[in-house]
Amino acid sequence: MSLREEKQEYDMIRDIRETPAALRSITRALNRMNELADLAHKFKKIFFIGCGSSYYAALFGSWPLAKSSKVLAYALPSSELIFHFADIIDSNSLVVGISRSGRTAETIAALNICRKKGAYIIGFSIEEESSMLDVVDDLVVLDIGGERSIIMTKSFSTLSLATSVFSSILNERVFKEKQPLIEESKVMPSLAERLLKNESMVADISKRLIDENIERFIFLGSGPSYPIVLEGALKVKETSYVATEGLHLLEFRHGPMAMVGEKFSLVISCFLNENNVHLKNFISEFANKNVDMILITDTAFNGPKETVIEMPIEYSGECKALLSIIPMQILAYYYAVGKGRNPDKPRNLSRYVQRF
Repeated sequence: MSLREEKQEYDMIRDIRETPAALRSITRALNRMNELADLAHKFKKIFFIGCGSSYYAALFGSWPLAKSSKVLAYALPSSELIFHFADIIDSNSLVVGISRSGRTAETIAALNICRKKGAYIIGFSIEEESSMLDVVDDLVVLDIGGERSIIMTKSFSTLSLATSVFSSILNERVFKEKQPLIEESKVMPSLAERLLKNESMVADISKRLIDENIERFIFLGSGPSYPIVLEGALKVKETSYVATEGLHLLEFRHGPMAMVGEKFSLVISCFLNENNVHLKNFISEFANKNVDMILITDTAFNGPKETVIEMPIEYSGECKALLSIIPMQILAYYYAVGKGRNPDKPRNLSRYVQRF
């Protein structure tokens, strides 16, 4: 019996399957984000903050602005802003706080500091009533119908897309730099539906990994894929308690390559229109070293040790990078279930951290 055919299903996989519906909330929020972009044009420094998965959403959300020469964009864990960056917050700062619950202790504390320093604060959450209301100037609420599991899945995808679309609107309307992600956000629900059709295939990959006793994972990505592979690694760690890490693609060569020869799997989110010959060379190099690789990519590879999950080719790198989290989430879910874990009740975790 395959993992996909097992009778018990957990809330985590139900949430993942609802990603297309959750992403439709972005279209409903577009007018509001356009209004906020008009307010934000005067700020010279923009900070995106969050904790855990919401920090990775902040990294992804900042990407369209991180490449701009017109503004300084930072993405930070909320606690790092408190400890090390509070002194550079001032009235020329826009702070974007991201929290699924709107109650995360470090994020609320960081936003309070920013408020006292005169920053303009925009919050992104899926909860309309929360502590965040007391510390933000504006709140974008994404109506995704709630999220059952403690583990963030559809909320991560939605918060990541929402903040990156906001950054893209700001880039396009204020700094006049064309951003395809704004229009692509309208078709991403249907693209997510296409990827969800791979659920059985990804479940089978998870079973193979368990059968081969693979209990180490390294997730690799470049550019906008980097925060996504950090999140993918976190999903496996949260649900299965095995050793995982996320790295920039070619950073694997600088130290972690010493692991070649041990039993582990590389999970790579990669798109040839961004990396081309370097990516091909990297994959060929490690295929020749007999490293197990799972490629989430927009091109075909035919080596003996690569399992390929194909992505649509006609969209931007940001679009494909974010969509690649869906097979990673499915992989993490079925790997956890196959290991006998309950992904809805991760050890030592709660829906949000209440104390700082």
